[in-house]
Amino acid sequence: MISRILPPSAREAAREIEYFGGSPLQQVLPWVPKPRADSPGRPFVNDPENQLVLFDFTSTSPDSNPETFGKTFGALNDVVMGGQSEASVSLVKVPKQDGGCVAKLSGVVEGDNGGFASMRSRDFQPSVDLGDYYGLRLTVKGDGRRYKLIARDVVDFFGLAWHCGFDTTEGEWLEIDVPFTELTPVLRADVLRPDSSEWRTFRRDQLRSLQIMLSKYELGMKELNTTFASGPFSLELKSIRAYKEERDPIVKKGREIVKSLKSGDSDNNAR
Repeated sequence: MISRILPPSAREAAREIEYFGGSPLQQVLPWVPKPRADSPGRPFVNDPENQLVLFDFTSTSPDSNPETFGKTFGALNDVVMGGQSEASVSLVKVPKQDGGCVAKLSGVVEGDNGGFASMRSRDFQPSVDLGDYYGLRLTVKGDGRRYKLIARDVVDFFGLAWHCGFDTTEGEWLEIDVPFTELTPVLRADVLRPDSSEWRTFRRDQLRSLQIMLSKYELGMKELNTTFASGPFSLELKSIRAYKEERDPIVKKGREIVKSLKSGDSDNNAR
C-alpha cells in the first residue's frame, strides 16, 4: 500500500535495493541470507588454457537464458540516492553475426543528483577465484561514451570497489582488456591513494561482483567524465572473460587502452 503512494523514482529505488539486498526482513536481519548469484566460470572453448568465460550472453550460451540472467544482473541507478536516471538491463536479440543475443544497458541518464546508471551482478556465492588470471576482457558495443568496469572482492554493498574506465566507439564492437593491476580502489566515492590506511590491491582470488556503469564522474567524484551528457545512452555487452598474460596476443592492446585513458586524465589535470 505504501509503495503505491510513492513517486515513481522512489518505487524504482525500493525495487533496486530489494533486488540486491533482499526483502525488508532480509535487510534488517543479518542472519537471513541475502540474494546471491551462482559463481560463474567455465573454460573458453577457443582458448581453454588461457581464458575463462564468466558471462557469455550470445544465443547459444546458457547465460542467455532470461531466468538465469534475471537472477544474476539488475539495474542500479542514481535513484537510490535521489537521482532521476531511468535505465534498465535486459537481454535483446541482435543479428546472428553479432551473436544472436546480447545484454543491453540503456535508458536515459540525468546529470543532477547522482548522474549514473549501471548494470550490476548480485554477489557471487561462492566468490570466483581468478588468481591465475591477469585481467578481464569485455566485448562491448557502445555509443562513444566512456564507461567503467567496477569489480569487488567484498560483500559489503557500499564497501571498497575497484574501478577502471574504458572508451567505446559508437556502433562498433570492441574487445577491451582491463588488467587487474590497472584497477583503482575507490571507497565512498573517493579514490584511495597508496598512503591511505585503507588502500590495498584487488584480491583477484575473491571476485564477489561485477558492475558496468555510465557516470558523470571518472573514478571518484573529483574528476568529471568528459564524454558524459544527460540523455539517452546504450551499451551492449556480448561477453566477459578472464584472461592470462602468457601467450595472450592482445594483452598489449588492453594496456595501451588503459594507458591512453590515464594519459588523457593526466593531461586534463594539468590544465
